[in-house]
Amino acid sequence: MNKKIIHLFLYYLILVGCSFLFLLPFLWTLTTSFKPDSEIYSKTFNFFPINFDFSHYENLTQGSNKFFCYFSNTVAISIVTIALVLLLSALAGYAFASLEFKGKKYFLFFMSIVITVPLATYLVPIYMMEDKFGLINTRWGLILPYVAVNLPFASLIMRASFKKIPNELIEAAVIDGCSLFQVWLKILLPLVKPGLFVVTILTFINVWGEFMFAKTLANTYVAQTLPVGITFLRDEAASWQYGTLSAVIILSLIPVGSLFLILQKYIVKGLNKI
Repeated sequence: MNKKIIHLFLYYLILVGCSFLFLLPFLWTLTTSFKPDSEIYSKTFNFFPINFDFSHYENLTQGSNKFFCYFSNTVAISIVTIALVLLLSALAGYAFASLEFKGKKYFLFFMSIVITVPLATYLVPIYMMEDKFGLINTRWGLILPYVAVNLPFASLIMRASFKKIPNELIEAAVIDGCSLFQVWLKILLPLVKPGLFVVTILTFINVWGEFMFAKTLANTYVAQTLPVGITFLRDEAASWQYGTLSAVIILSLIPVGSLFLILQKYIVKGLNKI
């Protein structure tokens, strides 16, 4: 019994230690965003602020600051990308799981190969196509590549979710007079909600923190996203302090953290069903 208690104690001790190491950079950034400049550059080390200062967050509301432009671009691009990926992956997953058509195995094999190819491989051809169609420096110029990049893996996730549903349920619905679209919309989609939540959070994380495509395909603040915008804010920050940069980073992390906390239960449930 004593050995079991010791092993359990060591297990939780390791978990707490690892959690602290992962959270330390975030906590450091969070406390720095509330410190006045005098404390940030003080030779005396203080992990927590002695005097809370909100001036770093107030700096983000200045007229010359483009933070909210970058933020709005990222939100709009993420929402549209997630909506398209959910719709297309749900349709593709249903087709690959329940329907029989020529070339089905080849499509699945192709999607598996696409997932393993580095994203940098697609950058040049995508840039050339978007330049030809006038999509450079537009939100759609980022949305379309993000959909294309996230769709294969999302389709495989949804295929696994639809595979868990018995064919007898689909056949019974068809016998009752439902079309294939009605079966998909009214019967199957409610049953694969956990898979949809997994696709939502994975796509959101991939889009929200993506840098390479956003840096290459958007050269002006009209379409640039937060990961690129933060680098520009840092480069423009000859008069900026680390506190303001910390405030920008904290604000950019809030949407991801909030969405994960809201969908955490469904994500775990969805991963268990895949």
